[in-house]
Amino acid sequence: MPPQLPFATPTPLIEKREPLENAAEQDHPQEPSPSSCFFRAGDPPRERTQDRGIVKGLRIQRVGGFRRCLLAGLLCLGALLLGDTCGRAEATGSPPVDPREGFQFPLSADLSTLSWTEAFEAAHGKLSREYAFGEWKSISWTDLRARFLPRIRRALQEKDERAYYLALLGYVCSLPDGHVKLKAEALSVPAALAAERAGAGFGLAAAGLEEGQIIAAAILPKGPADRAGIRQGAEILAWGNEPVERALEGIDPATVPLKTLTGAFGGESPQATEAHRRLERIRLLPRAPAGAEVEAVYRNPGEAHPRIVRLVAEDDGGWTLSRVDFARRAELSDRVEHRILPGGFGYVRLGLELDLADPEHYPEGIFRQFQEAIRSFVAADAPGVVVDLRGNYGGSDRLAADLAGFFLDRPSFYEAQEYYDGRTGGFLRITFDERNLSDPVVDCISMEPQSPRYAGPVAVLVNPGTVSSGEGLAMGIRRTPRARVVGFFGSNGSFGMVGGLIRMPGGYLIGYPFGRSVDREGRIQLDSRNGVGGVPPDVRIPRTMENVLAFAAGTDVELLHALNCLREMGDPAKR
Repeated sequence: MPPQLPFATPTPLIEKREPLENAAEQDHPQEPSPSSCFFRAGDPPRERTQDRGIVKGLRIQRVGGFRRCLLAGLLCLGALLLGDTCGRAEATGSPPVDPREGFQFPLSADLSTLSWTEAFEAAHGKLSREYAFGEWKSISWTDLRARFLPRIRRALQEKDERAYYLALLGYVCSLPDGHVKLKAEALSVPAALAAERAGAGFGLAAAGLEEGQIIAAAILPKGPADRAGIRQGAEILAWGNEPVERALEGIDPATVPLKTLTGAFGGESPQATEAHRRLERIRLLPRAPAGAEVEAVYRNPGEAHPRIVRLVAEDDGGWTLSRVDFARRAELSDRVEHRILPGGFGYVRLGLELDLADPEHYPEGIFRQFQEAIRSFVAADAPGVVVDLRGNYGGSDRLAADLAGFFLDRPSFYEAQEYYDGRTGGFLRITFDERNLSDPVVDCISMEPQSPRYAGPVAVLVNPGTVSSGEGLAMGIRRTPRARVVGFFGSNGSFGMVGGLIRMPGGYLIGYPFGRSVDREGRIQLDSRNGVGGVPPDVRIPRTMENVLAFAAGTDVELLHALNCLREMGDPAKR
């Protein structure tokens, strides 16, 4: 079975639409007025009531492994809860709103019965209004339409489903946000494209060094590169009759369904930062269709002169993709792993902040597992603790704030939220706390001290696979005076509130965030802009030849650096 989309898919909230007249000619197709009544995912469609500005009920629905809950219902619940910790910061252009005024989440849209061009126009119009970061990221919606509408039209004229899918993928990947998703209900088209474009390898896994060199970080025994004499650590100087940097520039990850190829969870999504995008380009460099030939220029370690070789791609089961992956995701599990490492250091790994058995409620089980880990570290008088968030999928901001509280001695601000209001057509400051279902509207989410508190040094491990509330937890722990974030790279840079869903013709679904996190001053937090975002390392691991080759060989270089960081933080002479 294909992996499940990390937001509601079985029976999404469906917005019924009449066929559009001349939709392809409209700059912004008109959307019907949204209803005030929402359906639960999985419920059969029911007749909607008219908008009376009254809450019919509240449904908190987690969005799979990704950040935040989707509160799928019209929220008109009580006044804002005020507190000293959060204050009443005015978000830019988004003052706090009393939910009794009739706040309304946007409806999901079912465009599956429309033509490809009609559906694209309608989806584009919806995204241009509801996507949470369009203005902040300077998205040119006019340019996007001009680039991709002709491709959709041409695909329709030629009845070319592959061209249609690639146009959708390119469009989605033009929004630099890891929370924007393109999911295929049937994987035949993306799987075929992935195999045709990158299903085989040349027997080497590439990686980039700090100074910019591209090396063969790992060599597949008896593979094409090995047989040709390329050795581990060889510098790749040219690839396919082009200097290697020019060859990298010619690789567009948006043309390769990479997550389908690797079996990753959640559908295809863009890279939010330039650093992550370059990592994906380097991973794709030694990939091609089976039987493809490439001329490579390389220089083996210790040799003065370059060599030229012609390689033929062979099926390797994706070996070169998985061998060197600096953005590796965690196992999709709600189990919290913890242990005492040599030297007495505590280690706790958290891959998901969502209870997979009960995704509708606050993940109390994960909280208790994490609490037990901290209790064991305190009892053992651990001289330092590693919190491993590499590849963390996120899930719950309330949980992230609570877990950060185990390292805090006083309350601290975590976030306020802004959501697209389907009633007004603008973004409003309104924050939800999933821990209190009877009255979830608060002024902000705060991090409260938890028991037992760990007061020693903390090293937080992140990578570009750390996304959403996984990034939020790293942000929260980092605010303690004795915490450092460690990694080769920073986190993903995708911190929006997921919930938008558009069903397209052909069994494709587009997911997107229609909410955003802001700080006390109303500034957007952690999301990427201009290729930069997320939680950057305080201690950046240098990508030296030694470190990269060790990483490729399976050594946990990041953990070793985290432990060294803890030792230095615990050394009075180095404080």
